[in-house]
Amino acid sequence: MSEIIRTARPEDLEQLAAVESICFPPEEAASAEKIKSRIAVFPEHFLVLVKENQIVGFINGLVYASPVLLDEMFDNAAMHDESGAYQMILSLAVSPEYRHKGYGTKLLQALTALAESQHRKGITLTCKESLISFYAQSGFVNQGRSASVHGGFEWYEMRRMF
Repeated sequence: MSEIIRTARPEDLEQLAAVESICFPPEEAASAEKIKSRIAVFPEHFLVLVKENQIVGFINGLVYASPVLLDEMFDNAAMHDESGAYQMILSLAVSPEYRHKGYGTKLLQALTALAESQHRKGITLTCKESLISFYAQSGFVNQGRSASVHGGFEWYEMRRMF
């Protein structure tokens, strides 16, 4: 069975929280409550990749007026502004057993296509240094060290303009 990418649904919460907790350290991972809020506030910007009725990965983020991703966005889905010019990426997660099969790239491409179709100016994300080359392969440009201190880690801001 091939995979499909669709928008997240409330009934996906348990699987999404499990993937999030496997993929990110506790101080960085979104809680089930935050994931639930993101689905409720911006479901069209929360995409999941399903293979054999199992969610193997997802990508999500709010839309905002400024291209700068703020730490508060991770905690406050209400910052979403559907008329904003920039798509933010808060999480891109793929279960470990499904990594290195192109699923992360497919999710990134799907959200990029959505943002372009909605006439956004660009997409912003933050990542750890080890992932800069992964995002660069999809057209993201390193903007340098981010002011973010999310989870107590050092982040780099990446942006792709349309």
